[in-house]
Amino acid sequence: MAGGGLRPTPAFVEEGSRLSSLERFVSNADRDVYAIYNLPEEVIAVIFAYVSRSPLSFRENLRRLLAGDEGDIGALGAGAAMVGATQAAATASAFHERWVVSYGHASVAEHAAVHLGVERVSRLASAALELANPFLSFTEYSQRYQGPQRGAYYRPELRGSEADLYDKTMDGLYDSYLAIRTAIVRHLAAEGQLDLADEKTARRLERLAFEDARYALPLATLTNLGVTGNARALRDAIVLLRSSSHLEDVRLGEAMLHEARVVVPTLLRHSDPSQAARRRPLGGEPRGEATTPVRLIGTVPNGAALRRLASAVKPGEDLSRRTDRELLDIVQSITPYGPYDTPPAAYHLLRYEVQFDISEAAWHQLLRHSRRIDFTWSEPGFSGGTVVPPLVRAAGAESLLQEASERALAAATRLGEGHPARRYLVLNAHRRSILASLDLAEVGHFIRQRAKPDAQWEIRQAAGFLHALVQGVHPFAWLPEPEGGS
Repeated sequence: MAGGGLRPTPAFVEEGSRLSSLERFVSNADRDVYAIYNLPEEVIAVIFAYVSRSPLSFRENLRRLLAGDEGDIGALGAGAAMVGATQAAATASAFHERWVVSYGHASVAEHAAVHLGVERVSRLASAALELANPFLSFTEYSQRYQGPQRGAYYRPELRGSEADLYDKTMDGLYDSYLAIRTAIVRHLAAEGQLDLADEKTARRLERLAFEDARYALPLATLTNLGVTGNARALRDAIVLLRSSSHLEDVRLGEAMLHEARVVVPTLLRHSDPSQAARRRPLGGEPRGEATTPVRLIGTVPNGAALRRLASAVKPGEDLSRRTDRELLDIVQSITPYGPYDTPPAAYHLLRYEVQFDISEAAWHQLLRHSRRIDFTWSEPGFSGGTVVPPLVRAAGAESLLQEASERALAAATRLGEGHPARRYLVLNAHRRSILASLDLAEVGHFIRQRAKPDAQWEIRQAAGFLHALVQGVHPFAWLPEPEGGS
């Protein structure tokens, strides 16, 4: 950067004097790094798009865009700052119509960010949204820390006896949830010799009980999400949702499209349902009796993996005569890495195929890693049995969870195979089979995030299994230790 980023060059001083009118839109007028804000997202995308065709700075292109003297985009007319921004938005729309929509330069859409609040959707639909594109970011209501209210569940379009059966089952499942939660609270109080008459103690124990009691909740339970993504990723996600065979997903995609167009009116073109998107491959059914929740399906043999990593550390060098000890020294020269360091780039060259047979509750933890893990997943169902959380067993509430599972299965059976409401009856406790493809760098990230003491117990257990499996086949691979150690 000019002047090491410490002092503006004369050119930037001159530009700064010309760009004082941009103070509402840029964080500084005289340094090489600056924030651009207070503008419509489609305008920001255009400013960045100009860099491939214009020698001018982003600030100068913005000034010309607002002032109306940019030849490529036509006259806008000068005026007040926000009026200029509004006019720029209209011109940006014309730009995107030409370059993004007509010519297919979709990468420009990645510079326009959209933030959406998505509320009162089922846990089933929230998973579909979170899997729809790896470049979207989410924050979701947590059943680990909050207790849902009675009646807070998604209702498919059912009539007559089917609607009565569905609502009665949902009410019964909530009763099971409350009973299990109460049993866990009493167990914790007895174990710690605590007085439940004390309101603070009772509330604290109830919060601890949320995590395992929620295994009795169905996937119909409502949730809220905050969603952030660029327009290109959002468009792709909307296409997938609108292409779903499930009505709630389709309606969610349509609602997101409608609201996101307020922010990016042009960049969400071609968001219609896609026949190709409907042909997603499904993962296998979970095993009825899973002896371990994690299995390593395939990876590169140890010797070849060691040589591959060493070659990545020493690109261009002839390592054919190096001994395994020498190769190991090369690989170990790039590790260990600290808790805030990026894993070695070479670690991206080793991939692992892994099968997870885990509960729906743990699956919702696992899918948070969809940015760096490729998943193939089965539809939710009852065939894989249930996972019983440790506190449920310790509290003597295992029979209550079993009764909830039987109640859900009985209602699903009455509705019939393939009924659209059937999958909403699946509990958080029911197992889902997930096939995952991830590299060694993501293995390390997953273990660091999910093997911490405060992580959800089942996903923490899965992280421990994965750690052991990877080090079993590739003992040279440095990985963070489970339980947050290193």
